[in-house]
Amino acid sequence: MKHKWFRFQCENPRCPSPGGAWRALLEPRRGVLLQDQWLCSLNCLDQVLEGLLRPLVESTCAGRESKPHRFPLGLLMLALGLIKNESLQAALQAQREAGKGRVGDWLRQQGVVTEPQVTRALAMQWALPVYPLEKREDDPSCAHLVPFHLLEAFQMLPVHRSPARGVLHVAFSSRVDYTALYAIEQMLDWRTEPCVAQQSHIERALEKLRQEGASTEIPIAGPMEPSIISRATLQQVMEFATQEVRVVGCANNIWVRLHAPHQARDLLFHPSI
Repeated sequence: MKHKWFRFQCENPRCPSPGGAWRALLEPRRGVLLQDQWLCSLNCLDQVLEGLLRPLVESTCAGRESKPHRFPLGLLMLALGLIKNESLQAALQAQREAGKGRVGDWLRQQGVVTEPQVTRALAMQWALPVYPLEKREDDPSCAHLVPFHLLEAFQMLPVHRSPARGVLHVAFSSRVDYTALYAIEQMLDWRTEPCVAQQSHIERALEKLRQEGASTEIPIAGPMEPSIISRATLQQVMEFATQEVRVVGCANNIWVRLHAPHQARDLLFHPSI
């Protein structure tokens, strides 16, 4: 966490107390950082946070960006000689009839390819390395750097971090989502590098995280209003003795991280289903 406590004025343009900074020096818990802006009181935090949330909420309501064009996985596996055209057509037909599922999964159900073969083809499709998650001996706390709901939604998993380089490696089991990677970079101030891992290994890791319990998720009935998110965040700020607040948008979620001395708490706001 960056320390920028010794400011000479609150960075809320509508701050009603020009002397707020000096009061905060006498009462250190009064001051809070928001995206590196020093705010002298919870009232100022509420005002600035609500303004910050408005464009983030609007972007979540605007929908996800379109899927980038990639060479179809089935055709890639056909070109690699892993499957025959008859198998590909059968898998595509099964996919159309079911109205869901991935071509690689239908090919596996046919028994014509293995999961490692699908994973290697997926890595070629995205021009990314395959991460051997089954042999992972890295610090498992990597997975707790991102709220579980986001990991599950994007079928991804932080698998390795390099503090010296400031890099976090994130594995995906299917589609690589760069909007999620960008949100992680904004929140953690680490550069992300994507990779691919076998679906079954990621699913097992996510199931373990599900059983452990993770971040505080706050489903919101109806439209996500910036004022509602701001008030709920302020309540947590007071309970958690927060010194710094960071906020990012990720798909249809608002991810808030509260920093207190020696610990952090994640809040995840998303529309209730």
